[in-house]
Amino acid sequence: MTPGVFSSDCWGRLNDVADISPVLTILDDLPEGFRQARQTMIAHLGLRPTSRVLEAGSGPGTALPDLAKWISEEGRIVGIDPTSALVAQARERARAAGIAYVTYDVGDIRQIQQPDASFDAAFCDKILVHVSPVPQAIGELARVTRGGGRVGAVEWYSQGMVVAAADYALTRGVFDGSAPVAAQNPMAPLELEASFAQAGLTVMHSGTIVAESRQYMPSLKMMLQRRVQQAADQNSLAPDAGAAWLADLDARGARGEFYWAALVRWVVGTKA
Repeated sequence: MTPGVFSSDCWGRLNDVADISPVLTILDDLPEGFRQARQTMIAHLGLRPTSRVLEAGSGPGTALPDLAKWISEEGRIVGIDPTSALVAQARERARAAGIAYVTYDVGDIRQIQQPDASFDAAFCDKILVHVSPVPQAIGELARVTRGGGRVGAVEWYSQGMVVAAADYALTRGVFDGSAPVAAQNPMAPLELEASFAQAGLTVMHSGTIVAESRQYMPSLKMMLQRRVQQAADQNSLAPDAGAAWLADLDARGARGEFYWAALVRWVVGTKA
């Protein structure tokens, strides 16, 4: 496949960030619905103990415990991620867990450095919303998967997330104002089946899970603070308005009245 013009949002430029601990807070502590969607998708990949599976955009190795339930030391787990600090985290976590049949390396979903048909399955988790072109990314997942193997993806509709707040208009101002930089392809979760079909993948399984939390979790606090800052950077939100919005969420969390939810979609297709 001929590469298109590669681009990404802020998540694709983490090599320029000195401290990735806020990113780890978000990735490691998301509401349970995100893991449920990932586990459901993995369950449809047709994995066996001897399978070879590739995760593109593996981050700090968040999916490894879920994959290790399906793959034994007779198989192979390979993860790639463009952020070197996240790759280092993933390697350390694999060592700590004593899982020797996994390797993590720096790599790009849009240009995977693996031979054609070298895996039984390949997938990505919350990646397609952040990188372009999406057809290139899905095409690469399909390319490295053998015939009859399966390709999967999990994506969440961040632009449609809801949060209980006193000022609805201000809430929409935060989400809409940060949209240009928060997610490059916000519609990707709603177009998964069509995107997989365009890549020649068939026999689709897909579903939607509502991720929700009534706790103002550190990951959600970090995420929403980032959205406020992004909206302010875009001159779409006055700093004092953003601060007031976050203060309202803090107060709701303290009173036990916080609520957040979003749709998390998953799809699995088979390579002909």
